[in-house]
Amino acid sequence: MSGSNPFPSLLYLLDDESEVVQAEVRKALLPMASQLRELLQQHSASESQRQLLTRLLFSWRKARLLKSWPAWNEGADPLENLETAHCMLADFHGLWLSPPPLAERLDQLADHFRRQHDRAEESAFPGWLFSERLQGNRDNYYDPDNSFLDAVLSSGLGNPISLCCLLILVGRRCGLSFWGCNYPGHFLARFAGAEGPCYVDCFQGGKLLGPELEPGMRQSMTLSEVERLLRQPTECEEIVARVLRNLTGAYVQLEQRQEANLFTLLFKDLNARSGGLGAGCALREPLFFPGQLVQHKSKGYRGVVVDYDLYLAQEDGTTHQPTYRILVHGSPHVASAAEAQLQGDDGGLVAHPYVSIFFSRFENGVYLRNSRPWGS
Repeated sequence: MSGSNPFPSLLYLLDDESEVVQAEVRKALLPMASQLRELLQQHSASESQRQLLTRLLFSWRKARLLKSWPAWNEGADPLENLETAHCMLADFHGLWLSPPPLAERLDQLADHFRRQHDRAEESAFPGWLFSERLQGNRDNYYDPDNSFLDAVLSSGLGNPISLCCLLILVGRRCGLSFWGCNYPGHFLARFAGAEGPCYVDCFQGGKLLGPELEPGMRQSMTLSEVERLLRQPTECEEIVARVLRNLTGAYVQLEQRQEANLFTLLFKDLNARSGGLGAGCALREPLFFPGQLVQHKSKGYRGVVVDYDLYLAQEDGTTHQPTYRILVHGSPHVASAAEAQLQGDDGGLVAHPYVSIFFSRFENGVYLRNSRPWGS
């Protein structure tokens, strides 16, 4: 790896199975991580090499996301905030390896539509956007890529909420007004039609629906109940929260613990700040994550972390002081303890009646958390 440009040699070594080599490659890549987009334009890399780069630099990508994330909703325009959140997630996901950035790709879609249509109308736009370009991913619904807009634009496949976000963000560039609507087990877009509200099922190819929706969608609800449910636009914070929950659940299913922990952290931070906690605090990882074994330093009990809160409200403001819920070994009790009171533990399996409810199995000294929310 000597010479003026070691990058080609580092690409060649990416798939070396030696942990020592991997550690050295990661160490060599870190100083040039911020220039990877330019380097990959200069040096050809296969798709597998790009994926290996993405995984190898997970910690670097995570640190960048955690540093920028608290500012995602600081703008005055909720839709700009929604786009900022998606751009941050796309940047983490790996768009920095494959330009152009998300915002430019949204611009390109809007420009393409404007070139084909002299007059933009909400009723025509979903059919244009979804008929040939985008569709719901029915075969692999829980793939995490369905939630990252950069991946959705590349594959053409997404889930209901990511496809709705694309409709909202690209439509906005064309002077069209769509907003999101929560619906049980689904997510719809809405716009103001000439004769009243109209709905778009983005997962069904941009299908236009009237206020009555479809009988199968209404289930046992009356038309007035449906209208009441869909009357209010979904707030930007709730849309982003749903995206983060989807990502957490997808990575839990794949048993990719690092990613699941990261999006759990972002979700908890969003909820805390929406409730007035965390203002002025940097976003930092807790020392322990769900599934880790801990022991109380003074009380001596041991157990497994099942959940945590990031911030603590005090008289002089909020502090980053994680507090953990712990399933106590050999007891039916759930303890609560501050981070400073705990230390890591390697005592093995925990005997508690809730373990089988919130964890799938024990492996390599850690319990694998399932997607069931604490308190459900």
